[in-house]
Parts: sequence; C-alpha cells; structure tokens
Amino acid sequence: MTGKGGLTREVLIPHDLAAKLELRKFKQPVTVVDRKISYLQRYDIGRGKKWSDSFNKASNRTLSFSNGAHGLRHSYAQERLLELILNQYPYQIALETVSQEMGHFRPEITEVYLR
Repeated sequence: MTGKGGLTREVLIPHDLAAKLELRKFKQPVTVVDRKISYLQRYDIGRGKKWSDSFNKASNRTLSFSNGAHGLRHSYAQERLLELILNQYPYQIALETVSQEMGHFRPEITEVYLR
C-alpha cells in the first residue's frame, strides 16, 4: 500500500475482507485529486475529503456528535496502545507498533495522538 507522501507499507487484511475488496478493483487505475494531491486509485472505495465528510455526517446522525475522521485516528492510537500494554508489551515497543500502524516514521509523532 502506498499512501500520501509516498509511504509504502504492507498491511494485513483478513481473507474474507480481501476477497470483498478485490470485487471493487478497477480494471485500470483511475487518477483522482483530493485536496490538491493526485492519487492513482485502484479500488472503488471511499477516500479523502468525501469519505471524511461522509464519516462526519454518519457520526452526527448516529451519535449526535462527531470528532471527525482525524479524531478517529486519535481514538485508534489511544485504544491500540492500551491494548498492547495490557497484553504485556513494553511501552516503547507498543508505541513503535502503533506508530508504524498509523504510517508515522517517528514514534514522537504518534505521541501527539495520545494526548
């Protein structure tokens, strides 16, 4: 997977989800522009500002509030770190793991999400 800024990483996807994802694969990649950044999109799935706006609407409709898609990243970082620590991972290893999962190059960036 190659994300914004050219970061490339492998991600593990359960087999059943991968099969569903492959059903949404374009025959040819499509160039899309989101927030003035061009991407090659290979799958017909939500992304970028359009996805973020949709997430906010669904959250507001369901919960009567939204912390936004970026708030979701904060919650993920906090919950995932706690999960790893409760499973006996030392703090630094847990932090580095969450940092990599979030696509950060430095754990210090991830610590911002833990406040």
